[in-house]
Amino acid sequence: MNPLPSFLDERERWFLWLPVMMAGGIAAYFALPFEPSAAWFAASPLLAILTFAARRHLTAQPLLAALLAFALGFNAAQLETSLIKSPLLAAPTEPVSVIGTLIRAEAMPEGSRLTLKSPWIKDMPREERPKLIRVKVRTPFEDLPESGARVNIWGPLWPPADPALPGGYDFRRQAFFKQIGATGLSYVELREREARYPTRFFWDGFHLLFEKARRALTLMTFAQIQNPEEKAMTAALLSGSQTAIDDDTMQAMRASGLSHLLSISGVHVSMMALLVYVPLRFLLALFPWIALRFSIKKWAAATAIIATSLYTLLVGADAPTVRSALMTGLVMFAIMMDRKSMSLRLVALAALAIMLTTPSAVMGASFQMSFAAVLAMVAAYEKRLDATLGFLQDPTISVHTQGTQREQHLPFGFRRCFHYLKDIILTSLIATGATTPFTIFHFQTFNFYGVIANMLAIPLTTLWVMPCLLLTYIGAPFGATAWALDGAGWGVGIIIDLARAVAAWPFAQLYLPPLPAWALFTFLVGGFWLCLWQGRWRYAGLLPIALTFFYPLTVTTPDVFIDADAPVWAVHLSDGTMAAYGKRDENFTIAQWRQQSGNPAVAYYSARKLPDYDKDLFCDGDKCLYEKGNVSIMFLMPPKMEKEKTSDDVLIPPPHGEGKRLPLQRQEQGRGENDWEPKNKMENTSTREPPPTCPTTTITVAFIPMPPCPNTIMIDRAALDKGGAHTITLTPNAPPLITAVRQAQGLRPWSVGWKTEDRD
Repeated sequence: MNPLPSFLDERERWFLWLPVMMAGGIAAYFALPFEPSAAWFAASPLLAILTFAARRHLTAQPLLAALLAFALGFNAAQLETSLIKSPLLAAPTEPVSVIGTLIRAEAMPEGSRLTLKSPWIKDMPREERPKLIRVKVRTPFEDLPESGARVNIWGPLWPPADPALPGGYDFRRQAFFKQIGATGLSYVELREREARYPTRFFWDGFHLLFEKARRALTLMTFAQIQNPEEKAMTAALLSGSQTAIDDDTMQAMRASGLSHLLSISGVHVSMMALLVYVPLRFLLALFPWIALRFSIKKWAAATAIIATSLYTLLVGADAPTVRSALMTGLVMFAIMMDRKSMSLRLVALAALAIMLTTPSAVMGASFQMSFAAVLAMVAAYEKRLDATLGFLQDPTISVHTQGTQREQHLPFGFRRCFHYLKDIILTSLIATGATTPFTIFHFQTFNFYGVIANMLAIPLTTLWVMPCLLLTYIGAPFGATAWALDGAGWGVGIIIDLARAVAAWPFAQLYLPPLPAWALFTFLVGGFWLCLWQGRWRYAGLLPIALTFFYPLTVTTPDVFIDADAPVWAVHLSDGTMAAYGKRDENFTIAQWRQQSGNPAVAYYSARKLPDYDKDLFCDGDKCLYEKGNVSIMFLMPPKMEKEKTSDDVLIPPPHGEGKRLPLQRQEQGRGENDWEPKNKMENTSTREPPPTCPTTTITVAFIPMPPCPNTIMIDRAALDKGGAHTITLTPNAPPLITAVRQAQGLRPWSVGWKTEDRD
């Protein structure tokens, strides 16, 4: 089959591939291990000239246009990065005095979280101060100063965290593009320095106006609803901040597949627009003089655009909300222009607008999942998927009259309910199928009962909770919010109960191996091919989609995880469980490692609770030995500062899996407990003088500085400071694969060591 005729026949669909190529250019920019030269900015103008010159060439012109879109995406991401001037904190600080302007306050189960602008940090030069910092304080949300006040805290600051493992979620990159240069904790109560700090720009005052409105709505919600879980989730839907929701509720929402209801995105924004558009159009239709002389649908659509914009600002204008507002606004604008209200061309225009203005959003799970769901649903709508499924046609009943049998449609009300239920089932199935690869790629989970939970929760959200929230917004200026908030809280309570019930079902949340980049790319190629073309050749996209299902055969999970900042590590044991060492059991880093490993059962250990010896792991004091196959790894923790040990023996790999303590020869007295030399020490042939003593394990992981050791692969404090968190993958008949976060991350403007001499 020659694809060229099919390609030329679908010329009107070529435009739909431009955002795909632009997203590819953005992804290519962020995948680079280095920052590209400014000379790359010349690529877009050059390709634009070539594309214009080839405008009459039937095959060259679309190919050059695709390359131009790729270059535009690459250059847009490069430009966005270059325009950000806010530095990231270079290193943690001791407790220090910080004064900043309070521009956002968010409630938490204990205390509050504040975003401070233009902070003054004691003893820190102006050029090193971040533009924004985010700190946690003990002060309850109800007692915080007014937004815009100049406040004073005292406590430590930390730079944004590196990924917990190579290829993990990059918190530093997210903070860089949000211009949040540090996080912190206040050891003392918040103090107000100036009640109202003067704003320099109109936008600052505009932002503070909506921040005050969000605070007022949250306080109204807290005062009206008594149940802590219901008021926290209702406040999240009103203000856009989820920080007040407790961990148990959040986990139930995730496990049931309903966590997307907490993020103000497509469901909320589109429903808010409909709640304005439909009643207003109906109300205007009651006046014949207006309805017969004016296009009332255009009036209603324009009002819905205004309402959607205000709603977006009220909930914080986060990236998912802005994307949804743009999509909804384009739909309403199409109604005003008497055009088709929902088409793939509108989806493409919305994607292009977002990628040109905020290219970094493309790398986030929210952008990818929301556009994947919308693209799949609109494509299914265009191809009349429901019409191809005969079992979802109008239901009929058999009626016997005068000896004959005929089929008769059910009454209108029953048919409407059937079609509503059918639409929910179809949209849930389509959206789940389109977003599942992204869920596995970013979170390594699959919600087995997500379709069932959404079939019950989405109607309740759209038909009850969202109308109550709209009435709350309308009644807030007049203080008439009690009954609307009570109604919203009642609906939210049912959703929470539903989430907990579904999360308790067996296999509600399945943990899967992480989806590699090649598998996601393969799925995207097949998905775009299937959705964007119209001819029969589009079914060729099913082949790469099918190949994605075989990705677990190519995935190897690391056996050892090592944190960079603290003596925290974890290893996989032969029985399928994980052993983790750290000061606290509930450690966020260890949780990330478990998620990456398929959520195995984990046993937590610390200096006070050491594991008994088995064939995989044995600990003694501040040393632990891990063995797998013919590879042995020793972990050396910082020694306790109590009294110096004088033992002359040390743990080395026991032969044949037997736990033994073998004596080592000490060369000198007084060198400390970490200076050992095995009796069968190998001769040193290097020019550098060998250390007095060295472990004989294959790999040594030390959270302390160590001298060079020729007979072991050393991952010590210097290596951790330079490379960040490490993973070790052990494969039979192959050398250990050691990967560091910053090795995989490269040197980028958001990386540790950017424009410094910290890394070679």
